[in-house]
Amino acid sequence: MVWIYVGDALWVLALSIMFSASRQAWRRIPAGVRPPVMGARLPRGLAVWALPGAAFALSLWFAMSARTWRAEPDLAFILFGVRAVSASLLALLHLRWLGAGMAALEREGRLKS
Repeated sequence: MVWIYVGDALWVLALSIMFSASRQAWRRIPAGVRPPVMGARLPRGLAVWALPGAAFALSLWFAMSARTWRAEPDLAFILFGVRAVSASLLALLHLRWLGAGMAALEREGRLKS
């Protein structure tokens, strides 16, 4: 039972990191600038907020699954592991993509100071 709450705490930590980084990037990217994400120039809102929004939706699904799924304690621990790994990987992925896009915009001189 404790694994449910530890998994929630890890997701809260990962989402707070993602949304904080997105908020800082949103403030530095001027309106109308299309940041590069994975080699494509995307609208500012999509590039900055899509992955944190999708991660939030995934976290809600994981939280609901952890609370409604009745299984053996070993399987609950495995579900916790999946939740912990996915939270950290999505946060790292977001920071990597956002950092690369911000670095490219910095080189182009298109960021606010």
